[in-house]
Amino acid sequence: MRRHPEIYELPPQERPDFMFGKLFGEITAPAALADLLPIVRSWQPELVVNDAAELAGPIAAAAIGVPHVTHAFGALLPEVRVRRGGEEVAPLWRREGLEPRPYGGLYDHLYIDIYPPSLQAPGGDDHIGARQLLRPVAFAGGADQGESADITDRTGRPLVYLTFGTVFNDSDALGVALAGIRDAGVGLVVTVGPNGDPEMFGPQPPHVVVERYIPQTLLLPVCDVVASHAGSGTALAALALGIPQLCLPQAADQFLNAAAIARAGAGLAIAPEDVEAAAVGDAIRLLLDDGEFRVQVQRLADEVAAMPSPDAVVTVLESLV
Repeated sequence: MRRHPEIYELPPQERPDFMFGKLFGEITAPAALADLLPIVRSWQPELVVNDAAELAGPIAAAAIGVPHVTHAFGALLPEVRVRRGGEEVAPLWRREGLEPRPYGGLYDHLYIDIYPPSLQAPGGDDHIGARQLLRPVAFAGGADQGESADITDRTGRPLVYLTFGTVFNDSDALGVALAGIRDAGVGLVVTVGPNGDPEMFGPQPPHVVVERYIPQTLLLPVCDVVASHAGSGTALAALALGIPQLCLPQAADQFLNAAAIARAGAGLAIAPEDVEAAAVGDAIRLLLDDGEFRVQVQRLADEVAAMPSPDAVVTVLESLV
């Protein structure tokens, strides 16, 4: 943001297409490649696995002549986004005596896709080749960091979980959402992230619990609705459990997830400029009262459950070497 303040001139929904190439190509990739090249040249791995925003891994793999696998972290990224990323790293390919690859080489070999197929944007996958589905599995670690909040005593109210994740957790927007849900006749658990202050919103009534962190593997199974920034980890974990969602995207790939969930009828989405307490409260009530949301999200949960397990996909990776 400091290097490219012009990003603030764009609407929030348009910023990710600009930001991707600048952050992961121009800024991150050169430093990452400087660290990666000595490692791969000394270690000589037979396969490199990089995530879908990591543009140094494909160059490092090509430099030692081995295949690489691109692992999704959410929805398939729009073509324009990764194309710009590839353009930013083209000089790094040439510096290593390699011909630059389209999309930074991300899709030259196998693409590991953790997104339910019916949730993908229609007609947006022409830029990828071989694809292997992989069931998204929620992160189960960090239980020792969990707070001691009692999330089981709900006094008969539906339970809503509110989080804006750990990066784009703007306290003002989170506070507006908290106010709207607090008055919606539900129990509410809010997590503010490891750097957040649970006291920042002031005293709360007994049906509202605010903590820094609670493992989602413990919290999500007892929730009736999830209200979040629509980050991929939270969004996919809630989908896998068949929980309707209120998506309040802030940045990055969150707009892709919010649009997909709303398009599938598995939840609702509110744009950043439209987030008001009353609108959030109304959306929560609708998600609880209209059973069609739960029908549609259960359909997606069944689809996630049918995707290949991590153990099964490991054998696919082994076949590449």
